[in-house]
Amino acid sequence: MAMKMSNREETIRAPFNDFAASFVGVTRDERSAKELLTGDFFYMADPKKAKVRTDMFKDFLVSNNHYEDLENGQWDLGKVLIRVPGPGVPAGIPNGQQIPIDASGTMSPNPDPAGVITSRAFMAAHAVAGTNRRLVEFAFREFMCVPMSEMADTSASPARIGRDIDRLPGGDAVKFETSCKGCHTVMDGFRGAFARFDFANVTVGNATFGVVRNTQINKSGSFRFPNGGVDGSDVVRKMNHNENVFPNGFEITDDSFVNNAVGAANRGLFGWEGSRSRGGVGVNQFGQMIADSTRFSQCMAKRVYETVCLPGSKTDGRVNPLVQGLAGKFKESGYNLRSLFQQAAANSSCIANMGR
Repeated sequence: MAMKMSNREETIRAPFNDFAASFVGVTRDERSAKELLTGDFFYMADPKKAKVRTDMFKDFLVSNNHYEDLENGQWDLGKVLIRVPGPGVPAGIPNGQQIPIDASGTMSPNPDPAGVITSRAFMAAHAVAGTNRRLVEFAFREFMCVPMSEMADTSASPARIGRDIDRLPGGDAVKFETSCKGCHTVMDGFRGAFARFDFANVTVGNATFGVVRNTQINKSGSFRFPNGGVDGSDVVRKMNHNENVFPNGFEITDDSFVNNAVGAANRGLFGWEGSRSRGGVGVNQFGQMIADSTRFSQCMAKRVYETVCLPGSKTDGRVNPLVQGLAGKFKESGYNLRSLFQQAAANSSCIANMGR
């Protein structure tokens, strides 16, 4: 279940990674699943119990070595995983995409940790190149079970739509108003949360690796808008590129975000709750917004039910009575994923289905 959520292809045929390890650890330890979206931690193998590479810089921050060793060694995750404080992000990275750097590079605490959303695996899948819109898309897809097409709302404000989006696609203003606008009002409203994050290549020795970077730690060079942009912005360049497509569009200058999925079309779908239901600043608050919603509980129940009871099938967590019941118990348990798996597996209809 976690492996599918960790990569762009949504497949289990991918290397084990920090996203999946943290998911397994939080489930095993019966901690609140909300931590998966807001915490500053990760799970790794106890080096006293598993023979794996453990250099924090070389084997965690700039590569997936540790987790691939853990998988290749077929170690028992339930016995060897330990919870440790967040790994941080590399510091002191100079300009450019291909970066010569000392393999013993320095590290700094992640200034905006958000559990597995800011994990290396999730960032590698969705923050590489592009415009960081995919981070929003897949955060909702994986933790709310809602594709972007289902949350589109043409009645929402277009004020946050970026300058790279054509308001006359193919010379047709109607197409923008009836199609493009619906997705971008919602997606671009949230996109600012990721304004300081990027996933880029670094060169360690003769090898090139990918690494999560944050502009609050690396403030120079390719992270800044050309010629300084808006003074003090320090947002990732890609957040504002192709600015000439529609110069009067929204320019991102910080990591604030606005929830434009609160209209009549989406209110019942998400069930927004909590202090961040209207918006906030940064990825941590973005993760908190998702974790506090009713839809998060329903999505986790839906995923567990499909994983345990209906392999290969899809259900609608909003209308399936059994999934609704599991979601309610999940919330009552303090978002205990282990309990949710147990509740699903012990359900009579699940047992009957597996028997068939």
